[in-house]
Amino acid sequence: MILSARVLAGLLVLASVLMSGDADAQIVALGNSNTEGVGVRPYEAYPARLTALLHATGSAAWVVNAGVSGETTSDMLARLPAATPAGTQIVIVQGGYNDRKSGTPPAAIIANIEAILARLGARGIRGVVCGFFDPGWDAVGAAVAARHRAVFVPGDTCYDATHRALDGLHMNAVGHQVVALRLLPVVQRLLALAERHPGARFSRLRLSGQGLSRDR
Repeated sequence: MILSARVLAGLLVLASVLMSGDADAQIVALGNSNTEGVGVRPYEAYPARLTALLHATGSAAWVVNAGVSGETTSDMLARLPAATPAGTQIVIVQGGYNDRKSGTPPAAIIANIEAILARLGARGIRGVVCGFFDPGWDAVGAAVAARHRAVFVPGDTCYDATHRALDGLHMNAVGHQVVALRLLPVVQRLLALAERHPGARFSRLRLSGQGLSRDR
């Protein structure tokens, strides 16, 4: 029996999801409801979509969905050790919205994200910091990432406001696919750097039209 490309991609995603419960994670998507995929099926959430895209381009990497609806950056910091098992190479950090909704002071949000990045850096894990759901916060996010040798991507890379679910807040399946496509070159570049320079710390990485480039 010959499987269509769509069916094959679906099976690959399913296999990666099933494997992630017992195997070490190469990439972890740490976040809240839009990472978890509230309103869409598990295989439609951006971590599963990103896994399928990586596999379609010949990579064996997979992305574990460590998103939990309603979580704050403080919650994510508390469960960081459990969410990032041995073998984790990259963590995509997406948070801040629930903090702001509950009135958490901006300084506390920044401190939590800095603490997450510091703990990842101490383990040699590369962080990808998503903007804080507000264009005004992108400059802050970029500075936080730079201090911890992480990669910053603007908030509209990790959240697609054009394709929302009926609740007007969460992304629909198309939005998750858009986010996966936007994150793909970022993750690919980091995986390539990890292969070429295992254990190295790239302190000056910037986002360019082709993914990531290294400042000289």
